[in-house]
Amino acid sequence: MPTVSSLLYYAAPLTPAGGDDDWCIDAVTRPPEVLFNFRKVGVETTIEDLREGAFRPSLDESGFEKVVSPTAVDQRALLDSEESALAAYRREMGELLKSLTGADSVEFFDATVRRQDAAESGDPAAQSPHQRVHIDQSPKSARARAARHTGPGREYRRFQIINIWRPLLEPVRNFPLAVCDFRSLDLAADLVPTRLDFPEWLKDRENYSVRHNPAHRWYYWDSLSPDEALVFKCYDSASRGLASVSEDAAGDELRDVAGLCPHTAFFDENGPSTGHLRTSLELRALAFHE
Repeated sequence: MPTVSSLLYYAAPLTPAGGDDDWCIDAVTRPPEVLFNFRKVGVETTIEDLREGAFRPSLDESGFEKVVSPTAVDQRALLDSEESALAAYRREMGELLKSLTGADSVEFFDATVRRQDAAESGDPAAQSPHQRVHIDQSPKSARARAARHTGPGREYRRFQIINIWRPLLEPVRNFPLAVCDFRSLDLAADLVPTRLDFPEWLKDRENYSVRHNPAHRWYYWDSLSPDEALVFKCYDSASRGLASVSEDAAGDELRDVAGLCPHTAFFDENGPSTGHLRTSLELRALAFHE
């Protein structure tokens, strides 16, 4: 199976003796500066390319999978965040998630365009590829997010938060997304709840930073195309593994399934460095099983 080697940016305490109490990312004290009270440490990491390999990961086993799912929506309209295009795309992706997960209903709550030239694009909503190993939700913020979308008396036996990541316009030529197999994690040692001190409108209040562990197994797909999407878990209330390390993760229906997926963009030094390298759209969704 082909591999690449690249720096992945893990999290570590500010000092060797430091702990993981109240890690925080602060985006309100000195805007537009973003402040970390922990370090980002680059670790040279082997990442396996699944384009030609025999390994076929799945959401419940590894926490991620690739799907071939062309969209009928105008991708330039998606790039421009046109609401009618986003609404049509959400409908498409809602049906995809129901098919993949068996969920009864899907509700979207976030859409993010990322492009390698975000600073020069003139689009204030666009963001650069995020080169930090992280997980979008912690169990605490996942449950808070679900509570915001459920009315009084609504019952469900399981919910998931899932990210759908799709290239736009052209295949990814650099800054691809790397994903880590849930089964290679030491859940008690690797995951650090991290408070997000962000403007009120911006996403959720807590996610997971990830400590380096040489046992982690990382994967990506070379030249992911706009007809393909990478689907990965941010949280699954049915994960027995997560319930064993967090009271917030305890669900009513526990199974031996992946609970989340660490991920990060990375730069391939052997790949192209000029031209159109990457533009992508990610949606986060709540999938409810009633």
